[in-house]
Amino acid sequence: MRLLERMRKDWFMVGIVLAIAGAKLQPSIGVNGGPLKPEITVSYIAVATIFFNSGLSLKTELLT
Repeated sequence: MRLLERMRKDWFMVGIVLAIAGAKLQPSIGVNGGPLKPEITVSYIAVATIFFNSGLSLKTELLT
């Protein structure tokens, strides 16, 4: 039971390890022209999401 509790506490690290293992097993998913389309998702969607999240964290007083 302690292992399950530890995994719940460190869920982000578990997710990183799973993502790395998945990339090692199926590297063809992330190549240019593959199903994830990294040439589009990384260039446009990921950058826009980062800026959007940064904007949401600003206080309203700073914007006015």
